[in-house]
Amino acid sequence: MFNSKLTSAIQEFAALMLPLSEKDLGHQWIWKDHDEEGIRFAFFVTLQELRQLAVTLSTLRPKPTPVQHILSQYHAAYMDLQAALLGLSAEDAERVPAEGEWPVRRVYAHILGAEINFTIVVRYALQKHRAGTWTPEKISDEDENRLAGMNEEEYRALLSGPFEEMLAYHREFHPTIIEEFSKITDKELDLSSTFWEETRFPIKHRLHRYEAHFMQHTVQIDKTLMAIGQAPGESKQLLRKIYSALAEAEGMMIGIEKIDETAILATASSISERTKEIGNLLSQS
Repeated sequence: MFNSKLTSAIQEFAALMLPLSEKDLGHQWIWKDHDEEGIRFAFFVTLQELRQLAVTLSTLRPKPTPVQHILSQYHAAYMDLQAALLGLSAEDAERVPAEGEWPVRRVYAHILGAEINFTIVVRYALQKHRAGTWTPEKISDEDENRLAGMNEEEYRALLSGPFEEMLAYHREFHPTIIEEFSKITDKELDLSSTFWEETRFPIKHRLHRYEAHFMQHTVQIDKTLMAIGQAPGESKQLLRKIYSALAEAEGMMIGIEKIDETAILATASSISERTKEIGNLLSQS
């Protein structure tokens, strides 16, 4: 679904640019007729390329279905969270911002745990409605384990384990959710589902919760990073915009089995060449 070459190109660009100081960003770099803004301008060239890619892809695919639109919103929130965590060490992820408050690792465990549970709820509702056997009763422990693909012990081990392992698990889990749910029909979005509440919210409510929950706790992480002296510098702030642009382009790929990848590969190649050029320039300075 998502293009690995485009993803890798952005990751390499981010790895190069994240550590740069404001002085580094002012280092001379020329792009076509732009010769006054230095390496900093590479962010804006890259941003424009990704935004244009999103526009191009929008013309190559059918209009997104409602569920595909919802999932693209969720993907944008996921990417913003990942951008917020760029450069954060495992040690800093464990730092408590103030007495009684959560470190980033615990916040992230809460986000991931909720996402796994949201997914169980949607899977269960879809399976039961599609089989014509849905009832409003809460999900059994056995069904929870089956739909999570792990037992309670494994679930707790994941969420209490190393920060890097949670990030790695999430990178695999996130696109799986999008791929799996991208074919939900318009009628299925209105079907009832059961979680901990007494209200049997429709499936579309559950899907929108992914984004809303991400937003809530990404703000919490932002505040925590400020409190532990990890406020984002200019490079990280700009990379957050880049990740947003990448999310928009990737959102146009959701639900499409086959798409002309010419523009995607050209964009990835352009970004990779730019990264290589700037890397060489910095190594010589």
